[in-house]
Amino acid sequence: MGPANTRSMVEGAMLSAITIIISIIALYVPVLGIFASLIWPVPIVILGIRHGLRTSILSTAVAGIAVAMFQGPAQAFNVVLGFGLLGVVMGWAIRRKYSPYKVLFIGSAASLVSEVALIVMTIYIMGFNPMKMELSAMKDSIALVGNMYKNMGVSPETVKQIVDSYGKLLDFFTLAIPALLVMSSVVSAFLNYQVTKLILSRLGQKLEDFTPFWLWKLPDYTVFFFLLGVLMNLLEYYWPAGVLKSIGINLQLIFGFSFLIEGLSLVTYYMGRFNLAKILRVLFIFLVFFNPLISQIVLWAGLFDILFNFRHI
Repeated sequence: MGPANTRSMVEGAMLSAITIIISIIALYVPVLGIFASLIWPVPIVILGIRHGLRTSILSTAVAGIAVAMFQGPAQAFNVVLGFGLLGVVMGWAIRRKYSPYKVLFIGSAASLVSEVALIVMTIYIMGFNPMKMELSAMKDSIALVGNMYKNMGVSPETVKQIVDSYGKLLDFFTLAIPALLVMSSVVSAFLNYQVTKLILSRLGQKLEDFTPFWLWKLPDYTVFFFLLGVLMNLLEYYWPAGVLKSIGINLQLIFGFSFLIEGLSLVTYYMGRFNLAKILRVLFIFLVFFNPLISQIVLWAGLFDILFNFRHI
């Protein structure tokens, strides 16, 4: 066995061990576990970049067996199927010297396939629908909120309005599940690429970076898909089958979120151009995420920036 093979095996064992540790943190540490679950594929990505596809697949399998021993086959099934494909595919794509945007697209597609496969296999193998369980838990929460307000002496009419508003939000959430899966897949792939890039830079290996955030620009056709979603929602009144509404809501949500990111890029550009104080920049970004009116303004600014390119005015 040559030095290269020995090094590959040692690194594979170390990164597999790190993967197992991350999965344990994801399961048992409440707050840190959320972040740990998101970056679970990073060691697999690094193995794929440095030692190839075969090593990353083998390491994923070893990590899955170890997680099954420590946490049971169900958790290993969730971890490996939910994140293993993302790590293997992103490592393969980066090793082939694909551009960051192509890696992001391939990684997002792999993550989406993993999420859908996990849901389908959970339904047919484990015998329960995780989406239905989540929706049922949300309905129970709405009923608890209604009872809480009743016990506080709130009038029945007001309680009914509150419960109805939460019910409409839940209906929207049910229709928007595909869009939420797509957006979570993109965010997961982007986060794993950035964390991988940061770790590899410490190891002396550079990955190509995305265009600086303040220069991000979406293609013009994204506006068409957003307007198509709006049109489908309007056509629902003439063809009330529910299909057009579902597709329309998902298109609006995906591309609306994209326009919000574009708007944030535009705002960041002008904050840097006018040398705005850092505390004001942080305050504004905070308001964007917690003030619906400001976030809506930024979203529309992003949409019109795609059409008119305000940064060149």
